[in-house]
Amino acid sequence: MNHQPIGLYLHIPFCRSKCPYCDFCSYPRPTKELMEAYTHELARRIREAGKTYGEKLPEPTSHSDQGTTSSRVALDTVYFGGGTPTLLPPSCVRELFAAIRETFAILPDAEITVEGNPAAASRDALSVWHECGVNRLSLGSQSAQADELKALGRLHRWEDVEKTVADARAVGIENINLDFMLGIPHQTPASLSDTLARALSLEPTHLSAYTLMLEEGTPFHRRGRAGLGLPADEEEADDRAITLWEQASASLRGAGYEHYEISNFAKAGFRSRHNLHTWQCRDYLGLGVAAHSCMNSVRFGQSRDLEGFLRGEDITEFTESLTLSDRESEFIMLSLRLSDGLDEGEFLRRFGRDFWHTHGDACIPYIEMGLMRREGGRVFLTEGGFPVSNAILADLI
Repeated sequence: MNHQPIGLYLHIPFCRSKCPYCDFCSYPRPTKELMEAYTHELARRIREAGKTYGEKLPEPTSHSDQGTTSSRVALDTVYFGGGTPTLLPPSCVRELFAAIRETFAILPDAEITVEGNPAAASRDALSVWHECGVNRLSLGSQSAQADELKALGRLHRWEDVEKTVADARAVGIENINLDFMLGIPHQTPASLSDTLARALSLEPTHLSAYTLMLEEGTPFHRRGRAGLGLPADEEEADDRAITLWEQASASLRGAGYEHYEISNFAKAGFRSRHNLHTWQCRDYLGLGVAAHSCMNSVRFGQSRDLEGFLRGEDITEFTESLTLSDRESEFIMLSLRLSDGLDEGEFLRRFGRDFWHTHGDACIPYIEMGLMRREGGRVFLTEGGFPVSNAILADLI
């Protein structure tokens, strides 16, 4: 049984255009009527979720944002992802928040995030989001280079990033994450250095660095590495990605950002609490098309069936009850993504087994290579181990 607040994720699947590398569930150029219909149905499902989980989770021990206690499920993070949530009309934003506050108990210090695109996040729109409770903006900036943004099919310019950051702060949103991408066509160490310098000049509280992946079914995948001007040889491409990742990591750590997860860097006190729900194996509920959840050791996900969603149909695509072995493997994998590493005492408490006794032999070679370390009852990946984490984790689990 869960004795902690949960995280709430709401998927808003609308964008101005579809980027050629993106395999997320999104629908370009939505009408206002479509966004309103989606909002109405999502609000209904929010209320239904409160009925479903309010009976299964214990009463929150903290006060809600309205200063009362109730049997409503407590939230310490709310995340509007997409897609581009900042495209929603103000009436839709207010409707969703009304449903959330009616259904859940948002804790006073909750992190409430909205994702935005620099080409679709006006000051007026950000003001409405902040008025409703948003205190964190995650902005898909990707690059500061005009040729790299063009190669990615992005609609914005770097000047739009600068303006959106200024607008967010003007309306009261101070906690700002900038996403950027590594391994972009035409990207060089020099262009990445310039992008990082421009990003750091904006003094964001958080930065995320993701390697470009050619996801199956996307235009980029169909064009292939050669068609994009990327290294055709997989090993060469991996080496290039690692080099750029190491450059980004060194630059951001040198600027005072904590490298707290493989792809994420934060100023002190600004780790993404939404993501930590996943990485620390805590419960989170996802609502909307393509949203995933993990509640009470059951993982489930919704399909991309927008029409079925709008008709009010059950669009559950899969449900998986996690075995003890599943949860153990996931705990190892997710813990080692974090700079805090794996807590051996917590592993013993959760699974009744001594981590070092069961997995130590697999760790020792990597410790000897300097890719892992063990101290203070914890096991960590080093900075050198992060970029080859997939290979290490394959041996451990």
